[in-house]
Amino acid sequence: MSGRLRLRSIVVGTIAAAACLVAAGAGLADTTNTDPVGDAKGGSPDITQVVTGNDAAGVITFRITTVAPITDSSLIGLDLDTDANPTTGGGGFEYGLIAGTAGFGILKWNGTTFASATAPSLTMTRSGNVVEFKINRSDIGSPDRFGFDAFTVNLDASDNYLGEDDAPDGGAYSYSMVFTQCANGKDDDGDGKIDGNDLGCSSPTDNNESDDPVTLKASKAVTVPAKPKAGASVVVGAAVIRMETGAGITSGTVKCAVKVGTKAVAAAGKVGGGIAACKLTLPKTSKGKRVTGTITATFKGKSVTVPFSFKVS
Repeated sequence: MSGRLRLRSIVVGTIAAAACLVAAGAGLADTTNTDPVGDAKGGSPDITQVVTGNDAAGVITFRITTVAPITDSSLIGLDLDTDANPTTGGGGFEYGLIAGTAGFGILKWNGTTFASATAPSLTMTRSGNVVEFKINRSDIGSPDRFGFDAFTVNLDASDNYLGEDDAPDGGAYSYSMVFTQCANGKDDDGDGKIDGNDLGCSSPTDNNESDDPVTLKASKAVTVPAKPKAGASVVVGAAVIRMETGAGITSGTVKCAVKVGTKAVAAAGKVGGGIAACKLTLPKTSKGKRVTGTITATFKGKSVTVPFSFKVS
């Protein structure tokens, strides 16, 4: 109760200064907590339900339902124990989210009291008897789990306290953040790569970090120089990408099969910078002859073959 009282001693000024635009949204995995009907005091809006959830980007949603909508004389809010330690902060809480009909804001414990703070991600919406707060966890210390309670307060015309409702009626609720495998900061598939750095992750909402099946696609072959000369070296290469990621391959093997006219010649294959290339030296007697061949790139057990043909200058 002491944490709530500290919060509510300054909420009126905070609300007056914090009128903002509003936005809506939904959580990734919702947790519902209920509160008894009929336990509100002093005409305060009676809380019946608090739904909590988060999305893959770490935006936390609190949806508070009351029997009747909040009025100009009432406030609604949340106390947040973001370090999950009830012995720290103000009465166990580090932050408070507060809303009224005039706007909303955030308070932060500074070691002495709860002071008005900033949270760029914070939004609030009111729809009938439901008030919804949304805030990114980065604005409240980036917790993975936290304790919280919800409350309403009713005031008279002189802003004197008349009564309140608390949910829960004693203690606090708890919530653990829920993330997809591609947004949880863990190496779920054990390949040494995490979230967006893992080839199996297409986006933060992807819930399977395991690498997707490899599918290769290659461009047409390009000859460097464009007009190879007899007796000189030439490189024939093609860009090879993984279709499931759009990235060029950076490892693998290359097999080269090359003929000058009807005679096979040796060529060395290599992968580099997303290019599969074959390098060979043209015989001095190859002027005017046609060179044909294939480049076969193999990556993680999958192969793609690119044909090529050019005439020696």
